[in-house]
Amino acid sequence: MNMRRMGTRRDPNGTLAPSLWILILVSCGCIGVALAAFPNNVQIGGLFTRQADQENSAFRFAIVLHDTANANFRLIPHVETLETANSFAVTNAFCSQFSRGVFAIFGFYDKKSVNTLTSFCGALHVSFITPSFPAEGNTSFILQLRPSITIALLDLIAHYKWRQFVYLYDTDRGLGVLAKVIQEASQRRWQMTARCVENMNDEEYRALLEDLDSRKQHNIVLDCEPERLDAIMSQAVSVGKHVRGFHYILAHLGFTDIDLEKFQYGGANVSGFQIVDYEDAAVSRFMKQWNQQDEREYPGSESRILKFTSALTYDSILVISEAFKNLRKDRFELFRKDNAGDCLANPPVPWPQGYDIQQALKNVKTHGLTKTIQFNDLGQRTNYTLGVMELRTNGPQKAIPIASNRLVTLWQKQSPS
Repeated sequence: MNMRRMGTRRDPNGTLAPSLWILILVSCGCIGVALAAFPNNVQIGGLFTRQADQENSAFRFAIVLHDTANANFRLIPHVETLETANSFAVTNAFCSQFSRGVFAIFGFYDKKSVNTLTSFCGALHVSFITPSFPAEGNTSFILQLRPSITIALLDLIAHYKWRQFVYLYDTDRGLGVLAKVIQEASQRRWQMTARCVENMNDEEYRALLEDLDSRKQHNIVLDCEPERLDAIMSQAVSVGKHVRGFHYILAHLGFTDIDLEKFQYGGANVSGFQIVDYEDAAVSRFMKQWNQQDEREYPGSESRILKFTSALTYDSILVISEAFKNLRKDRFELFRKDNAGDCLANPPVPWPQGYDIQQALKNVKTHGLTKTIQFNDLGQRTNYTLGVMELRTNGPQKAIPIASNRLVTLWQKQSPS
Protein backbone atom coordinates (compact mmCIF):
# COMPACT_ATOMS: atom_id res chain seq x y z
CA MET A 1 0.00 0.00 0.00
CA ASN A 2 1.34 3.49 -0.90
CA MET A 3 0.86 5.45 2.31
CA ARG A 4 1.94 8.74 0.83
CA ARG A 5 -0.47 8.61 -2.08
CA MET A 6 -3.33 7.78 0.26
CA GLY A 7 -2.47 10.81 2.39
CA THR A 8 -1.75 8.77 5.53
CA ARG A 9 0.86 9.68 8.11
CA ARG A 10 2.05 8.85 11.58
CA ASP A 11 2.05 11.25 14.54
CA PRO A 12 5.30 11.91 16.48
CA ASN A 13 4.65 8.86 18.70
CA GLY A 14 4.52 6.55 15.66
CA THR A 15 0.74 6.08 15.86
CA LEU A 16 -1.30 5.88 12.66
CA ALA A 17 -3.07 9.09 11.81
CA PRO A 18 -6.88 9.17 12.21
CA SER A 19 -7.48 9.07 8.45
CA LEU A 20 -6.08 5.54 8.19
CA TRP A 21 -7.90 4.43 11.34
CA ILE A 22 -11.14 5.52 9.69
CA LEU A 23 -10.23 3.59 6.53
CA ILE A 24 -9.54 0.40 8.52
CA LEU A 25 -12.70 0.72 10.60
CA VAL A 26 -14.85 1.28 7.52
CA SER A 27 -13.29 -1.72 5.76
CA CYS A 28 -13.83 -3.97 8.79
CA GLY A 29 -17.36 -2.67 9.05
CA CYS A 30 -18.06 -3.67 5.45
CA ILE A 31 -16.84 -7.21 6.10
CA GLY A 32 -18.99 -7.41 9.20
CA VAL A 33 -22.06 -6.29 7.32
CA ALA A 34 -21.44 -8.80 4.49
CA LEU A 35 -21.14 -11.72 6.91
CA ALA A 36 -24.03 -10.53 9.04
CA ALA A 37 -26.26 -10.49 5.95
CA PHE A 38 -26.22 -14.30 5.93
CA PRO A 39 -28.76 -15.55 8.49
CA ASN A 40 -27.96 -17.88 11.36
CA ASN A 41 -31.13 -19.82 10.52
CA VAL A 42 -31.90 -20.92 6.95
CA GLN A 43 -35.60 -21.68 6.58
CA ILE A 44 -36.48 -24.59 4.27
CA GLY A 45 -39.80 -26.22 3.46
CA GLY A 46 -40.74 -29.89 3.45
CA LEU A 47 -43.75 -31.43 1.67
CA PHE A 48 -44.38 -35.12 2.40
CA THR A 49 -47.07 -37.65 1.63
CA ARG A 50 -48.68 -39.56 4.50
CA GLN A 51 -47.00 -42.76 3.34
CA ALA A 52 -43.47 -41.31 3.43
CA ASP A 53 -42.57 -42.14 7.04
CA GLN A 54 -39.02 -43.31 6.40
CA GLU A 55 -38.37 -40.45 3.98
CA ASN A 56 -39.59 -37.94 6.58
CA SER A 57 -37.28 -39.53 9.15
CA ALA A 58 -34.30 -39.36 6.76
CA PHE A 59 -35.09 -35.67 6.12
CA ARG A 60 -35.11 -34.79 9.82
CA PHE A 61 -32.09 -36.95 10.62
CA ALA A 62 -30.03 -35.31 7.85
CA ILE A 63 -30.91 -31.87 9.22
CA VAL A 64 -29.82 -32.90 12.73
CA LEU A 65 -26.49 -34.10 11.34
CA HIS A 66 -26.04 -30.83 9.44
CA ASP A 67 -26.78 -28.71 12.49
CA THR A 68 -24.42 -30.80 14.62
CA ALA A 69 -21.53 -30.47 12.17
CA ASN A 70 -22.01 -26.83 11.13
CA ALA A 71 -21.74 -23.96 13.58
CA ASN A 72 -22.25 -21.19 11.00
CA PHE A 73 -25.96 -21.67 10.33
CA ARG A 74 -28.81 -24.05 11.10
CA LEU A 75 -31.42 -25.50 8.77
CA ILE A 76 -34.91 -24.79 10.10
CA PRO A 77 -37.53 -27.05 8.48
CA HIS A 78 -41.23 -26.28 8.06
CA VAL A 79 -42.83 -29.64 7.29
CA GLU A 80 -46.33 -30.30 5.98
CA THR A 81 -47.96 -33.65 5.24
CA LEU A 82 -50.51 -33.77 2.45
CA GLU A 83 -52.10 -35.77 -0.32
CA THR A 84 -50.16 -34.84 -3.45
CA ALA A 85 -53.03 -36.04 -5.64
CA ASN A 86 -55.15 -33.16 -4.28
CA SER A 87 -54.14 -30.07 -6.28
CA PHE A 88 -55.98 -27.77 -3.85
CA ALA A 89 -54.00 -29.19 -0.92
CA VAL A 90 -50.76 -28.85 -2.89
CA THR A 91 -51.52 -25.21 -3.71
CA ASN A 92 -52.31 -24.41 -0.07
CA ALA A 93 -49.17 -26.17 1.17
CA PHE A 94 -46.91 -24.40 -1.33
CA CYS A 95 -48.41 -20.99 -0.56
CA SER A 96 -48.05 -21.66 3.17
CA GLN A 97 -44.36 -22.42 2.70
CA PHE A 98 -43.88 -19.39 0.46
CA SER A 99 -45.52 -17.04 2.97
CA ARG A 100 -43.16 -18.29 5.69
CA GLY A 101 -40.23 -17.00 3.69
CA VAL A 102 -38.47 -20.32 3.07
CA PHE A 103 -35.37 -20.17 0.88
CA ALA A 104 -36.00 -23.54 -0.81
CA ILE A 105 -38.56 -26.35 -0.60
CA PHE A 106 -37.94 -30.09 -0.50
CA GLY A 107 -40.82 -32.36 -1.39
CA PHE A 108 -42.57 -35.02 -3.42
CA TYR A 109 -44.99 -34.74 -6.31
CA ASP A 110 -47.01 -37.14 -8.43
CA LYS A 111 -48.46 -36.91 -11.93
CA LYS A 112 -51.43 -34.86 -10.65
CA SER A 113 -49.40 -32.28 -8.73
CA VAL A 114 -46.20 -31.97 -10.77
CA ASN A 115 -47.57 -29.30 -13.12
CA THR A 116 -48.92 -27.23 -10.21
CA LEU A 117 -45.58 -27.26 -8.39
CA THR A 118 -43.41 -26.63 -11.44
CA SER A 119 -45.65 -23.71 -12.45
CA PHE A 120 -45.45 -22.08 -9.02
CA CYS A 121 -41.68 -22.58 -8.79
CA GLY A 122 -41.06 -21.19 -12.26
CA ALA A 123 -43.29 -18.17 -11.76
CA LEU A 124 -42.02 -17.26 -8.28
CA HIS A 125 -38.38 -18.42 -8.66
CA VAL A 126 -38.53 -20.79 -5.71
CA SER A 127 -36.25 -23.85 -5.85
CA PHE A 128 -37.93 -27.24 -5.36
CA ILE A 129 -35.64 -30.17 -4.55
CA THR A 130 -37.25 -33.57 -5.13
CA PRO A 131 -36.59 -37.33 -5.20
CA SER A 132 -39.75 -37.84 -7.28
CA PHE A 133 -39.67 -39.06 -10.88
CA PRO A 134 -37.86 -36.76 -13.34
CA ALA A 135 -40.32 -34.14 -14.56
CA GLU A 136 -40.64 -32.94 -18.13
CA GLY A 137 -41.39 -29.51 -19.56
CA ASN A 138 -40.49 -26.27 -17.76
CA THR A 139 -38.39 -27.44 -14.82
CA SER A 140 -36.03 -24.47 -14.50
CA PHE A 141 -36.47 -24.27 -10.71
CA ILE A 142 -36.75 -28.02 -10.06
CA LEU A 143 -33.68 -29.90 -8.82
CA GLN A 144 -34.15 -33.60 -9.58
CA LEU A 145 -32.28 -35.97 -7.27
CA ARG A 146 -33.70 -39.07 -8.98
CA PRO A 147 -31.72 -39.86 -12.13
CA SER A 148 -33.26 -41.10 -15.33
CA ILE A 149 -33.36 -44.88 -15.74
CA THR A 150 -33.94 -44.87 -19.51
CA ILE A 151 -30.41 -45.44 -20.85
CA ALA A 152 -29.63 -48.14 -18.29
CA LEU A 153 -32.92 -49.93 -19.05
CA LEU A 154 -32.29 -49.94 -22.80
CA ASP A 155 -28.74 -51.19 -22.23
CA LEU A 156 -30.00 -54.03 -20.06
CA ILE A 157 -32.63 -55.12 -22.60
CA ALA A 158 -29.91 -55.12 -25.27
CA HIS A 159 -27.52 -57.04 -22.99
CA TYR A 160 -30.04 -59.86 -22.52
CA LYS A 161 -30.59 -59.90 -26.31
CA TRP A 162 -34.35 -59.63 -26.02
CA ARG A 163 -35.87 -59.47 -29.49
CA GLN A 164 -39.42 -59.35 -28.16
CA PHE A 165 -40.85 -58.34 -24.80
CA VAL A 166 -43.91 -56.97 -23.00
CA TYR A 167 -43.75 -53.59 -21.32
CA LEU A 168 -46.19 -53.24 -18.40
CA TYR A 169 -46.47 -49.70 -17.09
CA ASP A 170 -48.50 -47.27 -15.06
CA THR A 171 -48.65 -43.53 -15.65
CA ASP A 172 -47.77 -42.53 -12.08
CA ARG A 173 -44.36 -41.32 -13.29
CA GLY A 174 -45.50 -39.96 -16.62
CA LEU A 175 -44.83 -41.55 -19.99
CA GLY A 176 -41.31 -40.26 -20.69
CA VAL A 177 -39.52 -43.60 -20.27
CA LEU A 178 -42.17 -45.50 -22.25
CA ALA A 179 -41.90 -43.07 -25.19
CA LYS A 180 -38.12 -43.48 -25.38
CA VAL A 181 -38.32 -47.28 -25.13
CA ILE A 182 -40.89 -47.35 -27.97
CA GLN A 183 -38.61 -45.17 -30.10
CA GLU A 184 -35.59 -47.37 -29.42
CA ALA A 185 -37.59 -50.55 -30.08
CA SER A 186 -38.59 -49.19 -33.47
CA GLN A 187 -34.99 -48.36 -34.37
CA ARG A 188 -33.65 -51.73 -33.21
CA ARG A 189 -36.62 -53.67 -34.62
CA TRP A 190 -37.57 -55.09 -31.25
CA GLN A 191 -41.06 -56.57 -31.03
CA MET A 192 -42.54 -54.71 -28.10
CA THR A 193 -46.05 -54.87 -26.67
CA ALA A 194 -47.03 -52.16 -24.17
CA ARG A 195 -49.87 -52.65 -21.67
CA CYS A 196 -51.08 -50.13 -19.09
CA VAL A 197 -51.81 -51.80 -15.76
CA GLU A 198 -52.78 -48.67 -13.86
CA ASN A 199 -56.42 -49.48 -13.21
CA MET A 200 -56.10 -53.24 -12.83
CA ASN A 201 -56.89 -55.21 -9.67
CA ASP A 202 -55.31 -58.46 -8.46
CA GLU A 203 -57.69 -60.64 -10.47
CA GLU A 204 -56.89 -58.70 -13.64
CA TYR A 205 -53.13 -58.99 -12.94
CA ARG A 206 -53.53 -62.78 -12.75
CA ALA A 207 -55.54 -62.89 -15.97
CA LEU A 208 -52.96 -60.75 -17.75
CA LEU A 209 -50.09 -62.98 -16.66
CA GLU A 210 -51.96 -66.10 -17.73
CA ASP A 211 -52.62 -64.52 -21.13
CA LEU A 212 -48.96 -63.59 -21.59
CA ASP A 213 -47.94 -67.15 -20.71
CA SER A 214 -50.36 -68.60 -23.25
CA ARG A 215 -48.77 -66.35 -25.91
CA LYS A 216 -45.25 -67.44 -24.87
CA GLN A 217 -44.44 -63.84 -23.91
CA HIS A 218 -42.11 -64.44 -20.99
CA ASN A 219 -39.80 -61.41 -21.20
CA ILE A 220 -41.51 -58.70 -19.16
CA VAL A 221 -40.49 -55.16 -18.18
CA LEU A 222 -42.34 -53.75 -15.16
CA ASP A 223 -42.26 -49.94 -15.16
CA CYS A 224 -44.36 -49.23 -12.07
CA GLU A 225 -44.15 -47.59 -8.68
CA PRO A 226 -43.25 -49.87 -5.71
CA GLU A 227 -46.78 -50.57 -4.48
CA ARG A 228 -47.93 -51.81 -7.89
CA LEU A 229 -44.70 -53.74 -8.42
CA ASP A 230 -45.29 -55.60 -5.16
CA ALA A 231 -48.87 -56.40 -6.17
CA ILE A 232 -47.96 -57.72 -9.63
CA MET A 233 -45.05 -59.81 -8.36
CA SER A 234 -47.27 -61.29 -5.65
CA GLN A 235 -49.90 -62.28 -8.22
CA ALA A 236 -47.21 -63.76 -10.47
CA VAL A 237 -46.32 -66.14 -7.64
CA SER A 238 -49.97 -67.02 -7.04
CA VAL A 239 -50.43 -68.20 -10.65
CA GLY A 240 -47.01 -69.83 -10.95
CA LYS A 241 -45.40 -67.29 -13.27
CA HIS A 242 -42.26 -67.07 -11.14
CA VAL A 243 -40.70 -70.23 -12.56
CA ARG A 244 -37.90 -70.98 -14.98
CA GLY A 245 -38.52 -69.52 -18.43
CA PHE A 246 -39.84 -66.17 -17.21
CA HIS A 247 -37.59 -63.10 -17.07
CA TYR A 248 -38.66 -59.87 -15.37
CA ILE A 249 -36.81 -56.54 -15.49
CA LEU A 250 -37.89 -54.11 -12.78
CA ALA A 251 -37.53 -50.55 -14.09
CA HIS A 252 -36.98 -49.20 -10.61
CA LEU A 253 -34.00 -47.76 -8.70
CA GLY A 254 -34.57 -49.75 -5.52
CA PHE A 255 -34.21 -53.44 -6.37
CA THR A 256 -33.71 -54.35 -2.71
CA ASP A 257 -36.79 -52.29 -1.74
CA ILE A 258 -39.06 -54.90 -3.35
CA ASP A 259 -39.99 -58.06 -1.45
CA LEU A 260 -38.77 -60.83 -3.76
CA GLU A 261 -38.50 -63.62 -1.18
CA LYS A 262 -41.27 -65.69 -2.78
CA PHE A 263 -39.57 -65.36 -6.17
CA GLN A 264 -36.20 -66.42 -4.84
CA TYR A 265 -36.61 -70.18 -5.30
CA GLY A 266 -39.06 -70.23 -8.19
CA GLY A 267 -36.48 -70.23 -10.96
CA ALA A 268 -37.54 -67.10 -12.88
CA ASN A 269 -34.88 -64.53 -13.77
CA VAL A 270 -35.45 -61.15 -12.08
CA SER A 271 -33.20 -58.20 -12.87
CA GLY A 272 -33.22 -54.53 -11.99
CA PHE A 273 -31.31 -51.53 -10.72
CA GLN A 274 -30.00 -50.31 -7.40
CA ILE A 275 -28.87 -46.76 -6.65
CA VAL A 276 -27.94 -47.43 -3.00
CA ASP A 277 -24.79 -49.55 -2.79
CA TYR A 278 -24.65 -51.12 0.67
CA GLU A 279 -20.97 -51.95 0.12
CA ASP A 280 -20.14 -48.25 -0.24
CA ALA A 281 -18.26 -46.89 2.80
CA ALA A 282 -20.52 -43.83 3.15
CA VAL A 283 -23.65 -46.02 3.12
CA SER A 284 -22.15 -48.46 5.64
CA ARG A 285 -21.31 -45.62 8.05
CA PHE A 286 -24.76 -44.11 7.64
CA MET A 287 -26.61 -47.39 8.18
CA LYS A 288 -24.68 -48.10 11.37
CA GLN A 289 -25.66 -44.71 12.77
CA TRP A 290 -29.19 -44.82 11.31
CA ASN A 291 -30.05 -48.21 12.83
CA GLN A 292 -29.05 -46.94 16.28
CA GLN A 293 -31.78 -44.29 16.27
CA ASP A 294 -35.00 -44.59 18.26
CA GLU A 295 -37.66 -45.80 15.82
CA ARG A 296 -40.30 -43.89 17.78
CA GLU A 297 -38.56 -40.65 16.83
CA TYR A 298 -37.36 -41.82 13.42
CA PRO A 299 -39.86 -44.36 12.01
CA GLY A 300 -38.18 -46.65 9.52
CA SER A 301 -34.72 -46.37 11.07
CA GLU A 302 -35.02 -49.90 12.46
CA SER A 303 -35.17 -51.40 8.95
CA ARG A 304 -32.13 -52.97 7.33
CA ILE A 305 -33.47 -51.63 4.03
CA LEU A 306 -33.06 -47.95 3.25
CA LYS A 307 -35.56 -47.17 0.49
CA PHE A 308 -33.97 -45.42 -2.45
CA THR A 309 -36.35 -42.48 -2.00
CA SER A 310 -35.14 -42.16 1.61
CA ALA A 311 -31.52 -42.13 0.43
CA LEU A 312 -32.37 -39.45 -2.14
CA THR A 313 -34.12 -37.47 0.61
CA TYR A 314 -31.01 -37.59 2.78
CA ASP A 315 -28.86 -36.57 -0.18
CA SER A 316 -31.21 -33.66 -0.88
CA ILE A 317 -30.31 -32.16 2.49
CA LEU A 318 -26.61 -32.66 1.70
CA VAL A 319 -27.13 -30.67 -1.50
CA ILE A 320 -29.06 -27.91 0.28
CA SER A 321 -26.41 -27.73 2.99
CA GLU A 322 -23.55 -27.50 0.48
CA ALA A 323 -25.33 -24.86 -1.62
CA PHE A 324 -25.93 -22.54 1.33
CA LYS A 325 -22.41 -23.11 2.66
CA ASN A 326 -21.10 -21.93 -0.69
CA LEU A 327 -23.41 -18.92 -0.69
CA ARG A 328 -22.19 -17.96 2.77
CA LYS A 329 -18.57 -18.42 1.71
CA ASP A 330 -19.25 -16.07 -1.23
CA ARG A 331 -20.77 -13.55 1.26
CA PHE A 332 -24.10 -13.69 -0.50
CA GLU A 333 -26.66 -11.41 1.16
CA LEU A 334 -29.46 -13.88 1.81
CA PHE A 335 -32.77 -12.53 3.05
CA ARG A 336 -36.54 -12.73 2.75
CA LYS A 337 -38.76 -9.89 3.91
CA ASP A 338 -41.21 -10.47 6.75
CA ASN A 339 -44.04 -10.47 4.22
CA ALA A 340 -42.71 -12.92 1.65
CA GLY A 341 -45.45 -12.10 -0.83
CA ASP A 342 -48.63 -13.60 -2.24
CA CYS A 343 -48.02 -16.76 -4.22
CA LEU A 344 -51.32 -16.20 -6.06
CA ALA A 345 -50.57 -12.61 -7.08
CA ASN A 346 -51.48 -11.75 -10.66
CA PRO A 347 -49.10 -11.12 -12.27
CA PRO A 348 -46.73 -13.23 -10.14
CA VAL A 349 -43.83 -11.47 -8.43
CA PRO A 350 -40.64 -13.56 -8.70
CA TRP A 351 -38.30 -13.65 -5.72
CA PRO A 352 -35.18 -11.64 -6.77
CA GLN A 353 -32.71 -14.04 -5.09
CA GLY A 354 -34.36 -17.18 -6.38
CA TYR A 355 -32.20 -17.48 -9.48
CA ASP A 356 -28.95 -17.23 -7.48
CA ILE A 357 -30.08 -19.92 -5.06
CA GLN A 358 -31.09 -22.27 -7.87
CA GLN A 359 -27.69 -21.75 -9.52
CA ALA A 360 -25.96 -22.51 -6.22
CA LEU A 361 -27.96 -25.75 -5.92
CA LYS A 362 -27.14 -26.80 -9.50
CA ASN A 363 -23.44 -26.11 -8.95
CA VAL A 364 -23.15 -28.52 -6.01
CA LYS A 365 -20.90 -31.53 -6.51
CA THR A 366 -20.66 -33.88 -3.55
CA HIS A 367 -20.76 -37.54 -2.50
CA GLY A 368 -23.76 -38.97 -0.70
CA LEU A 369 -25.67 -42.18 -0.16
CA THR A 370 -26.27 -42.35 -3.92
CA LYS A 371 -22.56 -41.78 -4.65
CA THR A 372 -21.60 -38.84 -6.88
CA ILE A 373 -24.19 -36.07 -6.80
CA GLN A 374 -23.90 -33.58 -9.63
CA PHE A 375 -26.33 -31.72 -11.89
CA ASN A 376 -26.46 -30.30 -15.37
CA ASP A 377 -27.87 -26.89 -16.33
CA LEU A 378 -31.40 -28.34 -16.35
CA GLY A 379 -31.17 -29.47 -12.73
CA GLN A 380 -30.95 -33.17 -13.71
CA ARG A 381 -28.55 -35.71 -12.18
CA THR A 382 -25.42 -36.37 -14.20
CA ASN A 383 -22.37 -38.63 -13.70
CA TYR A 384 -24.46 -40.94 -11.53
CA THR A 385 -23.95 -44.63 -10.93
CA LEU A 386 -26.55 -47.43 -10.97
CA GLY A 387 -25.91 -51.00 -9.89
CA VAL A 388 -27.40 -53.78 -12.02
CA MET A 389 -28.91 -56.49 -9.82
CA GLU A 390 -30.10 -60.04 -10.35
CA LEU A 391 -32.11 -62.25 -8.01
CA ARG A 392 -30.32 -65.46 -6.98
CA THR A 393 -31.26 -68.25 -4.57
CA ASN A 394 -29.22 -66.43 -1.90
CA GLY A 395 -31.00 -63.13 -2.53
CA PRO A 396 -30.33 -60.01 -4.64
CA GLN A 397 -26.78 -59.86 -5.98
CA LYS A 398 -24.79 -57.59 -8.25
CA ALA A 399 -24.71 -58.87 -11.82
CA ILE A 400 -21.76 -60.97 -12.99
CA PRO A 401 -19.29 -59.95 -15.72
CA ILE A 402 -20.47 -60.67 -19.26
CA ALA A 403 -18.75 -61.55 -22.50
CA SER A 404 -16.14 -59.18 -23.97
CA ASN A 405 -14.99 -58.34 -20.44
CA ARG A 406 -17.59 -55.60 -20.05
CA LEU A 407 -19.17 -55.39 -16.62
CA VAL A 408 -22.86 -54.75 -16.28
CA THR A 409 -22.40 -54.32 -12.55
CA LEU A 410 -22.22 -50.53 -12.81
CA TRP A 411 -23.64 -48.10 -15.33
CA GLN A 412 -22.28 -44.60 -15.53
CA LYS A 413 -24.11 -42.09 -17.58
CA GLN A 414 -23.08 -38.58 -18.56
CA SER A 415 -26.19 -36.50 -19.09
CA PRO A 416 -26.07 -33.85 -21.81
CA SER A 417 -25.53 -30.35 -20.45
